[in-house]
Amino acid sequence: MTREVHDRRPVRTRNTRWAAAAARYLRQKGCTPNAISLFSIVFALLSCLCFLAVWQVENITLQRGLLLLAIVGIQGRLICNLLDGMVAVEGGLRSPAGAVFNELPDRVSDSVLFLGAGYGLMAVPAGVEFGWAASLFALFTAYVRLLGGTCGLAQQFSGPMAKQHRMALLTAATAIAIVLPQWGQPTLLGALVLIAVGAAWTTVRRTRHIIQSLHQGHTQ
Repeated sequence: MTREVHDRRPVRTRNTRWAAAAARYLRQKGCTPNAISLFSIVFALLSCLCFLAVWQVENITLQRGLLLLAIVGIQGRLICNLLDGMVAVEGGLRSPAGAVFNELPDRVSDSVLFLGAGYGLMAVPAGVEFGWAASLFALFTAYVRLLGGTCGLAQQFSGPMAKQHRMALLTAATAIAIVLPQWGQPTLLGALVLIAVGAAWTTVRRTRHIIQSLHQGHTQ
């Protein structure tokens, strides 16, 4: 097992039948893991556009439709993140540049989603600022994870605000906004605040773990 495979994010959905069937179908259709990774950005952009537009319309039904499409984009992004690795590893289609395509689209997707949600809340105090904060600290969590790998340690995927946690929280806030549109903007703002604070704490936790592990390795 190579280091790249060893450092895969643990995802329980990877063991489900539908995921295996979807990965097999994509492989049979000639889809490459790198193309699937890039396509995740398309889903993130869909959500971004929905977040930017949703509070500019007054029709509640249209607002709910846009928010539902935003959820589709978030989950579509996650499904792409799941299937690219499965097609690469289980499907035997790994490429020399696979690690680059696995990481960069994720960073772009995070930023696009959080900035879209933040700029969609321009009418809400600090909405844009917390969109930027969520984007920045999400980037830091990934940076520190990869930093651990460059130090010779196993990459950490711990929370409390790892990628799957960030996407789950953003999805939940969007779902609440569909059910309670009058609370939609404060709910999404609250989600961005929690993501920013949680990702900052995740960065601190991962950094401390790296330092402690390096000290332990030095003394052994």
